[in-house]
Amino acid sequence: MKNNHVASIHHQPLNRSLCLRKLSGMWLALTCVGSAGFAVAADAPVASPATAATAPYLASFPNFAPKLAPALPGDVDVALQKKLEAEKHFADVQRLFDLNAWQMFLALNWPTNDAGQPAPNLADTNFGAPHWTLFRESSDIFRVDGKTPAACRLPAEKQALSLARDTTVAPMHGLPPLPPLLQNASISPRASRVLANVSAVGEIDLADLAKLTEVDQAFSGPLVDQNGNLVHYEILLDSNEVGFLCSNNLYNLNGQITYSNKVPAQTLTFPEGVDSKNWSGALEVKLAWKILDTSKGDNPNRFFNMKAQIPALDTTGKTIIWKDVTVGLVGMHIAHKTKSSPQWIWATFEQVDNLVGDSMAHPPTKASFYDPNCEICVPNVQPSSKEIPTKPVQAVRAVQIPGEKIQLNHEAQATLAKLNSVWRYYELVDTQWPTEPSAKPAPWNSGLPYAVNNKPGGNPTPVFLTNITMETYFQKGVQAACHQEELPSGVDCPAKPGTTGGDATPIFASESCMGCHSSAGIAKSWNATTKKATFGDQLSGDFSWLLQTKAKYDSGK
Repeated sequence: MKNNHVASIHHQPLNRSLCLRKLSGMWLALTCVGSAGFAVAADAPVASPATAATAPYLASFPNFAPKLAPALPGDVDVALQKKLEAEKHFADVQRLFDLNAWQMFLALNWPTNDAGQPAPNLADTNFGAPHWTLFRESSDIFRVDGKTPAACRLPAEKQALSLARDTTVAPMHGLPPLPPLLQNASISPRASRVLANVSAVGEIDLADLAKLTEVDQAFSGPLVDQNGNLVHYEILLDSNEVGFLCSNNLYNLNGQITYSNKVPAQTLTFPEGVDSKNWSGALEVKLAWKILDTSKGDNPNRFFNMKAQIPALDTTGKTIIWKDVTVGLVGMHIAHKTKSSPQWIWATFEQVDNLVGDSMAHPPTKASFYDPNCEICVPNVQPSSKEIPTKPVQAVRAVQIPGEKIQLNHEAQATLAKLNSVWRYYELVDTQWPTEPSAKPAPWNSGLPYAVNNKPGGNPTPVFLTNITMETYFQKGVQAACHQEELPSGVDCPAKPGTTGGDATPIFASESCMGCHSSAGIAKSWNATTKKATFGDQLSGDFSWLLQTKAKYDSGK
């Protein structure tokens, strides 16, 4: 059995408000300590079986249901959630969200035909590609020229299925157009990927790497695997989100400015899913891919893999071309806007070999982002700028996968192994959700632990959630608290002499999906001289960075 703790340096801190609630209920063995609200749990409570669990994925609650189903729930079972909270079975509430996360993962990866119909079972891979391949790629909606995307000109029923790419513009600025072969309709997003972005949290392509500043790197540096290859990323949007963006012209900065300046002012709210309707609610999926190299020990059978086109330098080292590769999925973020969780439900999955290999396996497996023979290597060091990096990054997880998640993963993987499914090689890292959806974001100067724990509002649990393939450089551990607070303009972290600064108290932290995304804004105005937009305050982008990081201004040319 693999050791899931090899590349970990800290236990998971718990949300303070949830901690207090549990202390008043059945988690009497839980002790909350320290000004930052960190907690250490004793034995987990014995879960009580749910009643009237109607969704198939909850048939064996609180265990993983062995009979799999292809539907993506519009929300968690709200009635069951309320029942468990009333009974103070808070560990079971977390399990409810974790099972929901696994069901979303399986539904998104379920083989589906071009009409959107699911295969009879998960093992029928000849039936079609995963469901998410029908989603729109973010570059197809947020065009580099800011023009109206082709999808927005389609009737609503045709927006739901993406069977062809928009090849009229390059997927990212600075890149050449796709070669004619890839512009052929026979090369669909269902059969291959076009992977231009090498940043998980920004927009960086191969042309940008030599121009990155240290500031750029600090937020969005690329990740290099143990083979010396860059990891590539993409973001996909479901039809609910695409329809909302199209109908409100939010795909470019012009439309956002019009939307945000309407009188009376409009609050941006993406469609919310409800538990009575499957596939409801806005959904964003972020994928991380590594190049598979069998000559260096990669085993394609342990990865969901696809053919892909990536930008690469030609033999002169000066011209960017498109290169054919095979890529394996190493990370999947799922963000789902629901009625019960207006701050969205955040679930993140990784391929099991990301940090831990198995030299005793037949054939042996190796870690994709960790070298066990270099234990003294400094972890999570971003590649230096002014070059296209090839030196592997020694990735180390700051917050380990919780034990109850490992147990659930074993249950799911055992079921998937019986189907000989490649998805048995994937694991849930954790699921983040709001324990108090009506709670407003904590002011930056409200003191610890509140200013950090409730930065986004909703009192999320767990406080921190990251994916090692996407937030590698947020695994800092001990840091000044102000790095985790929502600081207003003019407040420095740390404080400069003679200025107001954020709280410099050392705390342990990595990053929070909900906390980070709460800072996303919608465009409010455009400066024609600087060619830059100003964006709204925290929450104005409703937890989606796409509006701020992907949308461009349509100059009318």
